[in-house]
Amino acid sequence: MTMLYSTVSDFCTVFTTHDDIGTVASLIGAVPLTVDYRMPEAYNESTVTIMRWGEGILVTHPYYSDLCARQEAMRSLSRDGHLAVCVTWGISIAPWSKTRSRMDPWRSAGALFAYFAYAVNGRLEVGFDPDEFDKSDPAARCGWNTGAVDAYLHDLDFSPLMVETQPLSEGGSGQSRGAVSQHEDACITMLERIAGAAFPIDHKRPAGPHVGFTIATPLPAMSDADFTHFMGPSLS
Repeated sequence: MTMLYSTVSDFCTVFTTHDDIGTVASLIGAVPLTVDYRMPEAYNESTVTIMRWGEGILVTHPYYSDLCARQEAMRSLSRDGHLAVCVTWGISIAPWSKTRSRMDPWRSAGALFAYFAYAVNGRLEVGFDPDEFDKSDPAARCGWNTGAVDAYLHDLDFSPLMVETQPLSEGGSGQSRGAVSQHEDACITMLERIAGAAFPIDHKRPAGPHVGFTIATPLPAMSDADFTHFMGPSLS
């Protein structure tokens, strides 16, 4: 691990096994920025950085957005034998929050705080909400191959860590116990294992202006039928 992600309130990144930045950009409807992405005028919800990382390409949002977390992007990036892995939490989870009627392949109405998704060949192999993840419970996962990431789960703890906290006021007495989230760090560790590299500290603002893109043509939303096929068979 290169840093603690439990302090990052909104996070959204996708790793894919493609080896060409231009190809990845075209698959998610992105084009190079016409200004240096490090300048303030470059930052909006359509801005992404696309850079080589590990055994593939990493797509991140330097300014908050959820565009690279959408199921449509995951399907596009994972087609033709490729892999796409999405890690997102905070408000970035919005595109996965489907109504219960559209989440028929899954047991719940959608992840509330975080999501981990692993797609291959244009469909979701396994997805789960790491904030409430029980590795021993098959019902905590959805997808076509819910055991696809088992090899990356060893020694990872997704449960909150209980720690002693200081009294809230100067005159307070004793200590209380509070929960510290661990799922963010567990997710990044999984991503590092899958990509075969340490996650870059400068993922939002890497060196060099050439990594800046804007999503000029967002991918069209999936139909209900396509979404159901992407998510996998019903667990009910």
